[in-house]
Amino acid sequence: MIKSPDSFRRRVAGIALLAWPAFEFLAFFAAPPGAEHDPAIFRENANAVQVSALLYIWATLSLIPAVLGMAHLLKYRAPRTGVIGAALGLIGAGHGLTLFTTDFYDLALAQSLSDAQAEEVITRAGELWGFVFGMLLPGFLLHIGLFTLLIGLAATRLAPWWVPAAAAVGTVIPFVTMDQPPAVQSTGALLHLAAYGWIALRVLRMPQGEWEGQLTDRAPSPV
Repeated sequence: MIKSPDSFRRRVAGIALLAWPAFEFLAFFAAPPGAEHDPAIFRENANAVQVSALLYIWATLSLIPAVLGMAHLLKYRAPRTGVIGAALGLIGAGHGLTLFTTDFYDLALAQSLSDAQAEEVITRAGELWGFVFGMLLPGFLLHIGLFTLLIGLAATRLAPWWVPAAAAVGTVIPFVTMDQPPAVQSTGALLHLAAYGWIALRVLRMPQGEWEGQLTDRAPSPV
């Protein structure tokens, strides 16, 4: 049995805050070249596609305890911000998990059909309203949720302001370098590792009493 559930949750949150950007970096670094799911590239790099997809899934899974951990830090100082950020982050993470599984289906199409047929099916699937509005767009709520939590941590002085700034730049880099080699895209994850790693180390080093909310100042902030 776990002797101290609160201590266990704190350690899980801290490890997850380190794990998710590390997995993200490895996922970008392992990904095949190209901004699109080109059947020829997928077929030629079948192992890389699968490894990268699995790493993205593990990164997203790690985000779940990371989001809950950051929300817990805001429990007394900015409870509304914590709840809103956690809700958006968890919804986005859940949809993100479904999105990364599509790599396996696109790979199977590339291995089973001609390039033209595979591209036609992939394009058609990406146009379905259920995919666009039920999976793709809700996945972006993850970014909104994470920034809500990070700004809340900075506003309550639980993290320096460079943390949300670095995380924001790290999120933008992969989108503006989509046509660049995976090694270039992975630099955004290094900024995430710096930002979330700072929070992770604070959580892991935090006295148990502070984690449990035994603070001298519990007055909630306006956020």
